[in-house]
Amino acid sequence: METKGFHVIIDAFNCKSSILDDAKELEKQLDLTAERLEMIVLDRSFHKFEPYGVTGTLILSTSHMSIHTWPEKNYAAIDIYTCGKKNPFQEVQNILQYLGAEYAVVYNVSRGAEYMAEQSVRIIRNENN
Repeated sequence: METKGFHVIIDAFNCKSSILDDAKELEKQLDLTAERLEMIVLDRSFHKFEPYGVTGTLILSTSHMSIHTWPEKNYAAIDIYTCGKKNPFQEVQNILQYLGAEYAVVYNVSRGAEYMAEQSVRIIRNENN
């Protein structure tokens, strides 16, 4: 396996709090994301906090995917890192749409390069919200 990878870090704002507080549905969404990116899920752990919030992680054969939510703030932090063949950035829009995010700050970082890795930061707005 190559050490060169893709790392997408998402700060999603003004999301639907009911979605952010549903561990089972968030797990399904991350599973679908992994499937679309042809990632193999080796293990998973999702925890529902009381009174609200979820932390979930998928351990992948090519690295990991995680989500941490604060429904009371309508905020989610999402992390997708893979050394697989597909760049996870192509799934960002699907994730944001599912969460009902009004906008997001998305960091796209190339990993594993010996020299300065390619990086970008984008603000994505959902015009439908």
